[in-house]
Parts: sequence; C-alpha cells; structure tokens
Amino acid sequence: MSMRPEDIDPSIDGDLPPTSEPALTAANVPVAATSAPAATTSVFARHSTFNGPSNLSNANGARPLRRQEGPRRLKNGIRFRRKDGLEILEWPAVSWNTLLFAGIDETVKNEGLEYARAGQTAHLQVTPSGVEASVQGRLPRPYTVRIEAETLMPLDWDRVVAIMAREAVYSAKLLAGEMPPLVEQPFTSIGRDLVPHDSATVKRTCTCESPMPCKHVACVAALLVERLAGDPLLAFTLRGLDGQRLLERLQEARAIATRGVARAHSTPPAAEAAPEPMPLDRCLDSFWRPGRQIDEMPSETEPFAPHALLRRLGQSPLQGKFPLVGLLASIYDSIAVEGRKLRDETIGDRNASDAVRADDDATRDVMDEVDDDANIDASDDDAPQSRATVEDETAKRDALHHALDRELDPDDDDS
Repeated sequence: MSMRPEDIDPSIDGDLPPTSEPALTAANVPVAATSAPAATTSVFARHSTFNGPSNLSNANGARPLRRQEGPRRLKNGIRFRRKDGLEILEWPAVSWNTLLFAGIDETVKNEGLEYARAGQTAHLQVTPSGVEASVQGRLPRPYTVRIEAETLMPLDWDRVVAIMAREAVYSAKLLAGEMPPLVEQPFTSIGRDLVPHDSATVKRTCTCESPMPCKHVACVAALLVERLAGDPLLAFTLRGLDGQRLLERLQEARAIATRGVARAHSTPPAAEAAPEPMPLDRCLDSFWRPGRQIDEMPSETEPFAPHALLRRLGQSPLQGKFPLVGLLASIYDSIAVEGRKLRDETIGDRNASDAVRADDDATRDVMDEVDDDANIDASDDDAPQSRATVEDETAKRDALHHALDRELDPDDDDS
C-alpha cells in the first residue's frame, strides 16, 4: 500500500484537518511492537515517525504508515536563547509578555516555546506597522504570522516628544539604553499608553487553520518578548514610531527647549582684519627676498613617539628565539635612517643641479654679449677698430664657446 499525502493524519499537530485513515492501536499492532519507547510530552517527540519493526502489519496486512507529524526542521532559524525563559523580565518586556500570551492555552504556549527554542522561525521583522514572521511547520511552505498593535497618531507623538523634552531624565535614560516605567508618564498625561492594557487592541493572526491564537503565534510572541528584553526601544516601534527616530526628535526638541531657538546652520566666524601692507617704495630692495621668519621655521617636524604602532599592537602571539616586537623595532629604525639619508642625497643632488644650471645660464649670457659686441664692431664703418682687433674678438668668442661646450659635455670626444 503506497502512502498518499491525504493518508497522513495531522490531527495531533493541528495544522491540517484529520483524515479517515485508521489509526494504529494495540489491537492491530503485534506484541513485538510493545517494546517501542514511550511517548514524551515534547511536540517533536509526540509527532515523531513510528519506529517499530519494519515487518509489522496492521489488521489489513499492510505495513504501518510513516508519518511526518512534527514540524519540518529548519536550518539556521531564529532561536529563543534566554536561559530564564519568559521569567525575570523587566518593563516593558514583562507587560508585553502578559499582553501577547493573553488567551493562549498553556499547552499551546509550551508548544510555541518549543518551536522558538528549536529555531523554527525563518524570518522576524519589527517595524512601526507591526511584526511579521515566518514559522516553519509540517508543510513545505512556512506559516506567516502577524502581530499588530494600535499605533499612535502623529499628533500624539508630537505631544509626547514635547513633554519628554522638558525633563532631562528621559533623554538621559533612553540614551543610556534604559527604559524605566516613568517613560510611560508622558503617554499617560495625554490619555494614551505606551504598552496597551487591552489585548483586544493587539491583533494576532496566522495563515494556519488552527484556532487562534495558535502555537505559531506563541512562538513569535516569545521571540518578540526576548527582543524587547534586549532592546527596550522596540516598545516605541510597536506603537508606530521607530525608537531611534524618537531619540533624534527628542534631542532636537531638547536643543530648542534649552537654547530657545535651534539654528539650521551655525554662524560663520567673523573675518579678521588683514594687517596694513608696507608701502612698495620701502620694500623694493627686499621684495623678492625671504623675511626673517623663514629662518625661525623648523627644518623638519618633531619626531613622534618611537614605535607607536608596535606599542599599540602589544606583544606578538608568535613565539621565537627573539621577541618579534624588538626585531620589528630594529628594522623600522634602520629603514628610517636609510630613508633620511636618501632624502638628504636627493635634496643635495637637486641643489647641485640647480647651481650648475645657473652657472650655465650665466656663461651663455656672457657669450651672447661677446657675440653682440663682435657683430657691432664688424658692421660699424666709423669704429676705429682694425681687422686684427675684430679677429682677436672672434677668437676669444670661439674659445669661450669651446670652453662652454667642454664644460657642458666633458665626455664628448670631439671637444
């Protein structure tokens, strides 16, 4: 007899309606099956697969059905990890715990807590519009659970923030991550509550066909209470305003309440009057020369604390004959010394190159003047210069050109 999906009896789990397949009883199970382990109270143990001998048959001669009565195991699900369970809770988690589990049977609550501890929740998101979660049951597709509380109107939040801004204790406590019961006083003063007192204002739904509230809702409720215990600001989110956004609005309101007005932009500092410049006729001789202050400027920056990075890292976890920190410190010192030498050599070569270039420019200027004088003397008919004088000036010019070429290119064989 082959197993069909409609032959599975899910009545124990409550996720699907029961079928008409005859259940296994002591009347149609052989005596050898009585040695099977006794059932436990766990939902996973009660809904486990039949583990009797494979040669057993029922009254019709067919083998017993293997049933997936428990939920499908979920990998990497969200688990309930509080060692104290749902006990020893502080406000507002304790108030939400009472509210969320109102009307839930104790058996259903325990089964939901088992689901939460087993990690059967694949997704859980808390937003100002409510809580939405996915809980894996026996079916391939997980059930969708939603928990929605009545949210406050924007005008109510404006009034609450204004009341909180008058007292520094609210900002101090909330910024420190604390949520004392006095935080509910601003809500009470406007006729509202931070935590609803009536469970009818909290809507709990699930896509399963079990009576509400079901064990899937209980599973999500347990996880939500655990989150509230770790992050009390979620209490504001459940009522319609994100907790972090409330802190931002509270800080802005506090600035206005304490200073009177909060500027959108800070006032820029006033510009300082520039000193009166020296008249130009008094600084013609020294206009392009550096002032005295340049000699007072440090030639290099002050050295930092030696081996600051190694000190921050602390002792090396590697063990060896010599301490690794000491070896690295010696290497750093050697590299720093060589780096400074290379820097000084580079600066010296650059200065020497600039000096040679300046000498070359001066020599070329002298040669140009000689050429100009020779050309003027040769072309002037009235000048009392003889041909011998012109030739002498030309020879001097050629000698200077030759000396300049040899100075600029001493390796040239033709020079």
